[in-house]
Amino acid sequence: MMPDRYYQAGPSVPSTPVTDRASLRGKVSGLGSIPPARRRWRRTLRAGLFWTALGLGSASISYALSLDVAARSLGFDRRFAELFFALIPIPPLALGIHGLALALRLRAASALVDRTAAYLCDHLPEGYVVVPHYGPRDGADEEVPMVVIGPPGVIVIEPRDEAGEVLCYENHWYRMQKYGVGRRFPGQSPSERARWNAARVRGDISGDSARTPVEGVVVFTSAHIGDVSSSSVPALEGLPAIVDRLVGTPREPVRIAV
Repeated sequence: MMPDRYYQAGPSVPSTPVTDRASLRGKVSGLGSIPPARRRWRRTLRAGLFWTALGLGSASISYALSLDVAARSLGFDRRFAELFFALIPIPPLALGIHGLALALRLRAASALVDRTAAYLCDHLPEGYVVVPHYGPRDGADEEVPMVVIGPPGVIVIEPRDEAGEVLCYENHWYRMQKYGVGRRFPGQSPSERARWNAARVRGDISGDSARTPVEGVVVFTSAHIGDVSSSSVPALEGLPAIVDRLVGTPREPVRIAV
């Protein structure tokens, strides 16, 4: 079953809703963007706000309690009751702060996907379909940032917004700093994540998936790419490079790892 709404690229109508099911190229079923209200950053934000409110409420109650009465009710010594009520708010506050920080990072990644999708819709010719925030059918919590369907096949894009120069050594990514290689990228490797997401999208393709190529690509919107020859997926520098790769008219030079 095809989705009711997806977006077709083209210079005249960059973000026009399309409902013609026959316009997709390739046998792809169930493709569709996750609604904004169900995206992970919003769910994480709600959970973080809940735990933060619970921690602040616990702290308020603990502060307002009479320690003597509470100690007699619990059968504790007064100093143990004081320590007990001082520790109660810490776990929910820690969970809340962690959830809020994670929600901010996820929100920034979601905004990057939206900007990348808007750029592709403006610059890709007719015949391409851009699907941001794709939700695979494998039941995993992680969404696929972006899927582009066009004449070359299905391209799964992993956009990144690191600055400076980036390097890759056996799928471990680093950012070059003034005095040599800096800190390793936090979290999952971008190339491994792109390859995993490509496999998830490939699993959603109906019919003979071997006849519909699915490729994962990492795109750095701001960084300069150094030596990335050991990346397991192609790595591109700048949004114009992914447009050139999709339409088959590469510019010189194109920094790409094969």
